[in-house]
Amino acid sequence: MKDLHTRIIRYKKLKGIKMSWRDLLNVQNVEKGFFASSNSYGIPDIIPDEFDVKELIPYRVDSNRNGTAHFFLDDYRFERCWKNADSQIEELKKYDGVLSPDFSMYTNYPEAFQIWQVYRNRWCAAYWQSKGIKVIPTISWSDKSSYKYAFLGIPKNSVVAIGTVGVLNDKNAEKLFMQGFKEMLKQLDPKRILIYGNRLTELEEYKNLQWFEPYTNKWNKKKGR
Repeated sequence: MKDLHTRIIRYKKLKGIKMSWRDLLNVQNVEKGFFASSNSYGIPDIIPDEFDVKELIPYRVDSNRNGTAHFFLDDYRFERCWKNADSQIEELKKYDGVLSPDFSMYTNYPEAFQIWQVYRNRWCAAYWQSKGIKVIPTISWSDKSSYKYAFLGIPKNSVVAIGTVGVLNDKNAEKLFMQGFKEMLKQLDPKRILIYGNRLTELEEYKNLQWFEPYTNKWNKKKGR
């Protein structure tokens, strides 16, 4: 029935047919239900997963599935994981495991929208786990005002993932990143932190970090750039 709803919505969009309020609820995954939450926002709590992460692979960028899928990409590349959640399940299962989707958090976004991005991140993680997929939560934040919800739903002393993409070339972004990183340690005390992106010298003093080189760096090396 849920797959039928998805096909109906897709058909209506293609034909330019106005969607009903029920269709809109389906797009927001309301019909799939809500997950247990220990916070006032209703942001889902994720079950701690732990598995060996050998390589982080950008989701569906190429045919490689021998590793863990990450979503440190432009949001449009993985929006389908939210809008058509069931359509991506079989593809997600081809990987060793996945990170939760990294829906963007920017300082100029309204707070309500930032909370929504965190909610979608955790909802996808919880939904995928309910389908038997191993998930490590991706965490992101904007500025200090986001700390009250940016780390919700994540088990303390568990494995988490973060990204440094776009941080090195912006001093203010680097400052905000380091402030949020320290707050994450304070609130969650992660057991291990997977970091996708170029290395920051400010992080050299920290332990339990596992770095992964950006896909673009590997691509450029293959091309001899």
